[in-house]
Amino acid sequence: MTKELGQRLRALRKRAGLTQTELARLVSSDWAHSLVAKLETGRYENPGFGLVADYLRACRASFADLADLLDAYTSSPRPVEKQGKEKVAEAIAVLPARISCEVQKYDIKTTIARRVEGKLPLSPDERVKRVLNLAAAANRRKRLDILVAYLEGEVGPGLDAGARRFVDQFSRKVWGALSATRGKAPGKRVRRMALVYADGVVAHVLSEDKLRLLRDRVAELFGAMEMTGALGPMPQPGKTWHRKSAFERELKAMTPAQLAREAYIGTSLSDAMKLIQGGGAPRDRHRSWYIWLTLLLSNAYDTSPGSPERGKVLTEALKDRPDKEQARKFAALALDGLDRQLRRK
Repeated sequence: MTKELGQRLRALRKRAGLTQTELARLVSSDWAHSLVAKLETGRYENPGFGLVADYLRACRASFADLADLLDAYTSSPRPVEKQGKEKVAEAIAVLPARISCEVQKYDIKTTIARRVEGKLPLSPDERVKRVLNLAAAANRRKRLDILVAYLEGEVGPGLDAGARRFVDQFSRKVWGALSATRGKAPGKRVRRMALVYADGVVAHVLSEDKLRLLRDRVAELFGAMEMTGALGPMPQPGKTWHRKSAFERELKAMTPAQLAREAYIGTSLSDAMKLIQGGGAPRDRHRSWYIWLTLLLSNAYDTSPGSPERGKVLTEALKDRPDKEQARKFAALALDGLDRQLRRK
């Protein structure tokens, strides 16, 4: 800025037809032509407002002649922003080009957004922390993308577009469940993973064996990255409090045996739900059938096939249904699935 200002002042002096000595004499008897020379060559560091004003008055110029220069200076990055930019560039220099470019765009975008919104600039250390967190997340996404592409081939060649999309979504849900439960009680991870797996079973896109394969492969990658520190430090338990939903309170109150019971029931509905979803029933009816069958299996869980207790549970469940024949068919499939799961247990 000082050098550019000096060049502009010299141009204004020449426009006025003055030498350095003449300009110094017009300003003040205290001025010498050496002071003018320092100003014009940029060797006078941080010239004050009054000094520049005296120079302009002697040249019969005004601050309007410097407006574009001053505007360019005041709109340039502030020192803390410039320092942050340099630190960010240094921190991401060792990253792969694709990830480096991605996080650099993010840094520029957020810096400009804060300036437009009138917010104070972030400190250099905070900017570096943010871009490194983003880079770590981008690296994890890249590794997960590679794994998903590999899993599509391992699950089976010739998958249609819908099945490939399901592989991608299910794998990312498993990853999300693992990420969300880092540093938390083991029971929370078990419950979260069980819910993701049950949703995958109910979708009836892939067989249970393939779902387990996907779940285990994603868990292996997650565990390996966690062991090497690629996922960052383990989150510390927060002190934030929120009101738990009825579902969360119910899950928290479950014993391991109850959780296992719910997992068996969810898996047992596979054949019945496949028939329901393939039978042309409206989508809003799928959930009502799922709830009814879940309740049926929960009541029949401790009964034996062909026993009076099993018959009583089925009769009670069918009592108020208007579509008894259809309900009986779905119930038979669900109960068969439950008995197979319990035998396997």
